[in-house]
Amino acid sequence: MQKIRTGIASFGLSGKVFHAPFIHAHKAFELTAICERTKNEVLKSYPYVKIVRSFDELLSDTSIELIIVNTPDSTHFEYCRAALEAGKHVIVEKPFVFTVAEGKVLIQLAADKKRLLTVFQNRRWDGDFMTIHALIHQNKLGRIVEFRAGFQRYRTQIADTWKERNERFVGIVYNLGPHLVDQAVCLFGKPTSVFAQIRKQREGSQIDDFFHIILIYSNLQVTLTAGMLMKEPTASYVVHGTQGSFVKYGIDPQENQLRAGMLPTNDAYGFDVPTNYGKLVLDQNGNTVTETIQTHRGDYSLYFDGIAHSIRQQIAPAISPEENLMVIRILEAAYESNAENRVINI
Repeated sequence: MQKIRTGIASFGLSGKVFHAPFIHAHKAFELTAICERTKNEVLKSYPYVKIVRSFDELLSDTSIELIIVNTPDSTHFEYCRAALEAGKHVIVEKPFVFTVAEGKVLIQLAADKKRLLTVFQNRRWDGDFMTIHALIHQNKLGRIVEFRAGFQRYRTQIADTWKERNERFVGIVYNLGPHLVDQAVCLFGKPTSVFAQIRKQREGSQIDDFFHIILIYSNLQVTLTAGMLMKEPTASYVVHGTQGSFVKYGIDPQENQLRAGMLPTNDAYGFDVPTNYGKLVLDQNGNTVTETIQTHRGDYSLYFDGIAHSIRQQIAPAISPEENLMVIRILEAAYESNAENRVINI
């Protein structure tokens, strides 16, 4: 199979950690070009890669089939549109876009151009989420009645970055919210309604840095939380069902491993530490039975496996833009709920 020549739109954290290592290591892809506007950091790790100085220059390379749009959130809509107009397949970092209206425009354009458009929802391949997905689909917990998930961080300092500036929709809701909402929708489908509280908790914060979003279903409640002032973390996942509960602490190791320079081809990549394995507590004939559940090996490479298959076989991607349009609709509803202090039906 001919390799998919790929260009990456920036070489910040996302490019260095979540995209370049996988495109470099994956046999189905060729890492062709990366946009660095002033520096040459790319060459330290990938001396064979062409550096371009602008997004337009990246698009002008007719040999490139796939563009990864991993630029600041406010550019996603325009950059995706430009890439599709140029005849490129597109992976866009979360958030997909800021509004449902923007998403509909891109989905139609991708269909018209017969090009792949998908969102980088890599957290579906976190080991803890893969473990929970398996437990639910194996009916280990019975009917699920409550699901709680969260990202808990402690960052008191406000960094000098676009992610901390008061710009349209910039903040924790559109930064971490897409991952958590996507996981919930992946497991349970579309909720009937949304209630949310969104706050600025750090002194001097320009952005929302805390959210508590409740997704309401007919017989299930999903609670999603993220914040920057959570020094002592609680469980990252809690799942309650009619037959028992599952509780998981800790975070998926892949990001820290990639930040440390580990390639996804390393034999140690993606494995959780035993101290973070989840606890399954079941009721069996009136007796409480507790079991430690080894975390599935996480592997973001599986996302790129699917992308290669979709492009070469010309089939729909595992993560469709329509699914992520629902994610954006839920986040829009969260802001509406917070502003009006009421439940929003969707």
